[in-house]
Amino acid sequence: MDELKIEEYHEKIWQIHLSISDFFNEYAISKGLTFPAFKVLGIIYKKNECTQKEITQLTHLPKQTVNAIINNFYKQGIIKEPVESQTDKRNKVITFTSQGKAYADDVIKKVKEATFRALNIIGEEKRNSLFETMTLFRNNLYIE
Repeated sequence: MDELKIEEYHEKIWQIHLSISDFFNEYAISKGLTFPAFKVLGIIYKKNECTQKEITQLTHLPKQTVNAIINNFYKQGIIKEPVESQTDKRNKVITFTSQGKAYADDVIKKVKEATFRALNIIGEEKRNSLFETMTLFRNNLYIE
């Protein structure tokens, strides 16, 4: 494939990436969250119980950023006070309060509904193709 065509594809994928990121960022802001805080909330929601280290690894956010978000969530009553992990005393386990779980249910539910709607509209065949192509693309980004 010629360089010009590859450049066009690069620009298209970049624009799609930015617009999807903008959707999630705008949604986070509409819920009073920063995008990083939204990502952390989503990880805790998905895992139900996790360590700060896991959150850092899964979100690719700096430890200091995750720590600040966790402290803020604790002050707001979204999460319980982090407790030492039974398996590794260096890690603290993060869990929701009942109020925080209800809040996360509301925030995440709306995003899931939008995602499910979009996935249903494109249909099963295109969904499968999308995931295969995205996985292949992501895996090939790391090849040097």
